[in-house]
Amino acid sequence: MAFKTPAETAAEATLAKAGWKRDKKTGLWKCFRDPRRGEIFSGTAVDLARSLKPPAS
Repeated sequence: MAFKTPAETAAEATLAKAGWKRDKKTGLWKCFRDPRRGEIFSGTAVDLARSLKPPAS
């Protein structure tokens, strides 16, 4: 079993608040909240959390 880094733990908390959960069968992230309901993401929790943040301007 691999240990999670603090960044992974923080990213997973952010994703949970945004309505994302990891599917145990496929290992993919799925969104269960509008407006992104049904969307699927294949990657790490840190990458997904980074993609959810609005671009800095």
